[in-house]
Amino acid sequence: GEGDTMLVGKLLTGNRERLVVEVLDKYKGTRSIDCRIYKVLSDGELMATADGVTISPDQVGSLVDLLKEAVKKAREKQETARS
Repeated sequence: GEGDTMLVGKLLTGNRERLVVEVLDKYKGTRSIDCRIYKVLSDGELMATADGVTISPDQVGSLVDLLKEAVKKAREKQETARS
């Protein structure tokens, strides 16, 4: 229903840190995708932080393209660093 959150997955980004991807069900049935850093507490519970971004499903394709471009550039840098 309205206000529901669906967990999509978690990514290990640090020892005490996870990147959590969720679908948020907003008002009037509009959905958005939330990518947020969660801290891992001492008891193993996850706590959301203010660090993250919420985007519309329409923006995901563009974000994926930017990330792929970033990967390319990161790998280029590694190549030049090695030579």
